[in-house]
Amino acid sequence: PICRSITGDGVRKTLAILREITDFEILEIPTGTKCYDWTIPKEWNVNDAYVKDQNGNKVIDFQRNNLHLKSYSIPIHKIMSFKELESHLETLIDMPDAIPYRTSYYKEDWGFCISHNQYMNLEKNSTYEVVIDTTLNDGHLTYGQKIIKGESKHEFLISTYCCHPSLANDNLSGMVLWILLLQWIKQKKRKHSYRFVIVPETIGAIAYLSKNESEMKNLVGGFILTCVAGPGNLEYKKSFHGNHFLDDLVLRILKKLNLDFITHDFDINGSDERQYSSPFFRIPIGTICKSKYYEYNYYHTSKDNLEFIKSESLIKVFQIYISIIEEIEKFENFPDKKILNSENKNSGKKFLSLMPYCEPMLSKRNLYPTNGGTIKQKMFDVEKRHNDKIYQDIKGKKITGKHLDIIRWILFYSDGIFSLEDIAKKTNIPFDGLLLVANELCTHNLLKFLDGENK
Repeated sequence: PICRSITGDGVRKTLAILREITDFEILEIPTGTKCYDWTIPKEWNVNDAYVKDQNGNKVIDFQRNNLHLKSYSIPIHKIMSFKELESHLETLIDMPDAIPYRTSYYKEDWGFCISHNQYMNLEKNSTYEVVIDTTLNDGHLTYGQKIIKGESKHEFLISTYCCHPSLANDNLSGMVLWILLLQWIKQKKRKHSYRFVIVPETIGAIAYLSKNESEMKNLVGGFILTCVAGPGNLEYKKSFHGNHFLDDLVLRILKKLNLDFITHDFDINGSDERQYSSPFFRIPIGTICKSKYYEYNYYHTSKDNLEFIKSESLIKVFQIYISIIEEIEKFENFPDKKILNSENKNSGKKFLSLMPYCEPMLSKRNLYPTNGGTIKQKMFDVEKRHNDKIYQDIKGKKITGKHLDIIRWILFYSDGIFSLEDIAKKTNIPFDGLLLVANELCTHNLLKFLDGENK
């Protein structure tokens, strides 16, 4: 029931509860602090939110389920028609008894999320009292860290995120696994060092990297802990290298434990691995999941609850990570970080990211949906609903998951080494589509074209 977001008292309360299990630092970054292309936003807190019908009945109530309120909704108190209210309601037609999870972090807006069944029961000719009692003030972004020092110079990252309210697999399970691993590793004699980080997703990881830039450059690699308690498949998402030391080690251990599992190549979508692995840092990050994000129907809905997850799933992933760390501890030295190399013998068209320190803030350039939570959600297929042609000019168009894929892949590989031909081969995105979007990103001063002389 704790209302977590990217800032606010819900994050503080969550970290305080986790710290009762084992100690770690709780740190804060003030509103307005520049972190590469991003700025720490105002702190958001909620007192209450509801919608009453003409008879005074609460037909939508934040106190019943905090997913009802779109995260970062601005305060409002107004009597309005159903037509006006309807434009601020979010539902899932394809899962009519579920409440969707939605956010509006970087655009001042308000909204309620309800089941489609609730929506159908609302009186369409009535007026409604809408109350959102929230605050958006200068404050802080809150995060946690603990650096467990070993004897060697080698360090590994264990990161998770703490910004989702009332979603059990994504990502209450990751936070629980994070604190259990931290508690466990403190009790062991360690050869190597481990950096435990718990942050609000995206903005938190970017802020952490900006504050710890020199230290992060020395990491051997690491893992994102997310979606580790679902009833579905055991899955491993590889690092961007695909055959990094950690990838080989994880696959070897999963086979040794005689576990059935699915392997995924690196994908630009996911969690904070795309920040840690961005062109400037290039930290190899792997992810082990039990019911992987995007892959299960309950993702980003109220059905991702405590009844959906299983303790035995979380314990299984916990034991796998213990096996991985115990194997890491056997090594004296590790292979140097591999440098990504172009497979294309011809130079081809190459671009250079002008913001290689994590992904740039796309929303302030109208290149990211302001209605957060919909991207890659199975029960909200925006491509299907809007029949977008993804390779048309993206100016002024609704940004879909496919648009976002192209933008992110280009920015991820635009390090002066890879050509658009390389990116097309790696991603199976047609060259013409990549070129169209690359040129558009140049107009936003996110990329520049590299000719042979300038490289």
